Amino acid sequence: MRAAGHMEQWRETRKQLLNKSRGVLVCDEPSPLYMSIPTPLPQLHNVLPEEQEEMVFTELKLFLVGHQTENIRIEEFDDHLLPTSIVVNISFDPYIRSQLERFHEILITISTIKICCYAIIHDAVTYSPIGAAVSATIEKKINGFVNHICTKLSALSAETTQQMNNLFREMHKIHESLTFYCGIVKTIYLEQLIGGQVLTLIDSKRRDVFSGHIQDLDDVFQAGWAVFARSIGRLVCKFEADYLNYEFVIWSTKQIDENHRKRLSATQTKHTKSPKYVIIDSLCPKFFLKYLDILVRCAEFGDASKAENSRRMLKKSPENGVNGKESVESVMEDVRNVDWSHLDVNTTIRMLGQFSRKESACLLREITNATNVDQAMRDIHELLIRGSSAHDVMMNALKADILSKPVDEIGNLRMKKLTMDVLGAAAEKHHPFWKYFSFIIDRQNVFDMMGQRTRHGSHTTEPKEAVTPLLFECISVKMDCPIDIEPIISSSAVFTLIPIFRIWIQLHVASFTIANYRDSIRGLMPSSSQGDIVMKKHLMHALDAEISNIKQKWTGYVDVAISLYYERVAKAVSLDEYTECQDVLAREVTKMMGITELSHLENIKDILNIIWIYDNDDSNLRDLIADFEEVQSRARMDYVVA
Repeated sequence: MRAAGHMEQWRETRKQLLNKSRGVLVCDEPSPLYMSIPTPLPQLHNVLPEEQEEMVFTELKLFLVGHQTENIRIEEFDDHLLPTSIVVNISFDPYIRSQLERFHEILITISTIKICCYAIIHDAVTYSPIGAAVSATIEKKINGFVNHICTKLSALSAETTQQMNNLFREMHKIHESLTFYCGIVKTIYLEQLIGGQVLTLIDSKRRDVFSGHIQDLDDVFQAGWAVFARSIGRLVCKFEADYLNYEFVIWSTKQIDENHRKRLSATQTKHTKSPKYVIIDSLCPKFFLKYLDILVRCAEFGDASKAENSRRMLKKSPENGVNGKESVESVMEDVRNVDWSHLDVNTTIRMLGQFSRKESACLLREITNATNVDQAMRDIHELLIRGSSAHDVMMNALKADILSKPVDEIGNLRMKKLTMDVLGAAAEKHHPFWKYFSFIIDRQNVFDMMGQRTRHGSHTTEPKEAVTPLLFECISVKMDCPIDIEPIISSSAVFTLIPIFRIWIQLHVASFTIANYRDSIRGLMPSSSQGDIVMKKHLMHALDAEISNIKQKWTGYVDVAISLYYERVAKAVSLDEYTECQDVLAREVTKMMGITELSHLENIKDILNIIWIYDNDDSNLRDLIADFEEVQSRARMDYVVA
């Protein structure tokens, strides 16, 4: 038996699933190859050396095709039931025995290949059609080598004295190839390689030009790839993942219970939105990993509910049949007429790419025809990039007396009420998509968060005392996108833009706070007892100008970025291009605002901190002015360097 070793989660699940159907898939009968002979080696008497050579020549040919003989047998097996030594009849003539010793490695190699190939093809525990196809092709090649040599030597039967020498010479010529193929099937057998793992092994072997063992493995690779490509075709054409052999990279979950599905998904790096599939990363050939996302999208395109919605929407759209645009059925017709098992890797990838682009364009048309996508995008931009709701959020939080309260004192009910007051019925008329957003509390400092996201690395901050943040510093949003529009909204773009919304909130609160400070000192005249009034007015004016300048610049940047976005999105013809436009907008607007650079982040953060601590009892006015002048100096220096 093979050592199981540490069993991965997917292997354990696969074994349980195959136990249900292995009686149908494979045969558990004992191997007919190299069956043991119960009788001991015979003693030869009065047999001439020439007769012994003729006898040995015949038995060598029998051994090469898979049989132990009366005089040539496998003596020992290792722990994996693979041969390690050959024993020959000791009563042979010494010359004959010396000749047979030269065949020892060849016979071990041949028998190992045949035993491994049979075990892989008929394995009831880790049965893999790809491994079986590869092993069958290798076995066929080896049998072809041996049959060719035996047929060739049979024609030279007149020269009996040279039969063994000729056989050794011919076998020695192919021994390097035999050893090469033996290494492949032994690896598949001992490591229990399955599906794409087998293809990864074959691909690495055929590309290893520095090993010195260059072999033609195209037919072996294509035999395994044909099985893999057939599974791709079944997934793309019929939307059926692997539910029989569980060796394809995408499994069907219709025979997998929910607990197993969750455990499998938790151990994988790639995931699909459809609950009908689970992706097993380990079973994807390494050379195919970069195309796995395309394959997953094709699988998701086949989700039954999406297909039904697509057909229903197309029926409602009268112009589709007139303007010649491709429907779901026309897109599918192109791939259903293809015999995927006859395609090589490059052709398969090209077909997948073409299909993915077509179905992406098809989905884009269907979603935009069925829903008001432009309105949804405008609402997202207004909420997250322009900060249009920031003032309303601040005023409603002030009205509820929670704006400057510690977040520990704010419950879920208050956040729900704030959401309803700002994003609910009041905004329904002008911003209907806002109802899919809700306010939440995010305790992580938004500036620290952006610092960690920058390409410059983690934004290091000095250790602080544990202070409970205030609500306005922690208000964030989350989006619950409706399922019918989810494919067209880039979740990564929304994730990138949320910090902008949070900073807009703080800028509005800062302007409001400065206005209150200025009102408190408005009309006061400087005197000997109030010598700081002038400095306070000067500082408040400078801070107000700085915050107003930031808001004004950001508004201009947003206008430019959104204008460029609409130019790009007008040219988008597929779902991928449409979502890519959103990702580009998110990257551009954050870059324009400067919040992807640590120095700009620190400047905004320090200005806001001056405003937050201005009214503290332990704050010193002159220190605050000095800190503000330092921030201005840093900002000017950054501008000069830029």
